[in-house]
Amino acid sequence: MLRTHHSNRGLAALLAYAAGVVVVTLVGYEIGARQLGYAPPSARLFAPPGPPEAEVRRYGRMLTKVDHLGNCREYEVDNRTQQIVDKGIVPCEPPRADTKPKPTGSGRFDAFRDAFGGGR
Repeated sequence: MLRTHHSNRGLAALLAYAAGVVVVTLVGYEIGARQLGYAPPSARLFAPPGPPEAEVRRYGRMLTKVDHLGNCREYEVDNRTQQIVDKGIVPCEPPRADTKPKPTGSGRFDAFRDAFGGGR
């Protein structure tokens, strides 16, 4: 009987130690996650829900070809009110950036700027 009692204490101590390690790990992750650029568990569990998908995708753009010269009529569509607003005639394809070779040493981030339409 004495040995059984001691073996239960050992198992309880092992479980308490494992639970303590888990708690310390979660608390440490909660404290340090934002500084390391991660989302802490509490932000994922208790965060308010974001805007519904319909709110995020409320506006749309529609192009219809007008003539053979590359002109289109642009419309803006509001998905909530189902209203279509005429924005006028625009070129069908956006103007392309220069294809000239850039001088060396122009920077790594120029490619990102050019890809998002900057530097015009």
